[in-house]
Amino acid sequence: MKTNAEKSEVKEWLSTVEAASKGQHYPKLWKKVYRLIDVPSRKRSGVNLSKISQNTKEGDNVIVPGKVLATGEINHKVTISAMEFSGPALKALKEANCRIIGIKDIVKSDRICLII
Repeated sequence: MKTNAEKSEVKEWLSTVEAASKGQHYPKLWKKVYRLIDVPSRKRSGVNLSKISQNTKEGDNVIVPGKVLATGEINHKVTISAMEFSGPALKALKEANCRIIGIKDIVKSDRICLII
């Protein structure tokens, strides 16, 4: 797949997701994630903590192909991988004992929730 990304974080996400889309572990999910992140940054989604809390359960693995914002609160532990985090959102996730990992670590996980 062709891309014109300049930021190193975006390039890392794109290369990891592209490799995962050619594998056998959720290839359709990773193709969709690729399409969501291979856009200009202003078109990427911002996701509030309240939306993550409403759409996940304890122990889920969450992918946010955009920025996690601090509106609302999260009341259970999740493992989350996102392109960006706002400062207050990062603080709230740490207070809720959520694990924050990179895209390379979440690719092989099960029970993945894509939140957009």
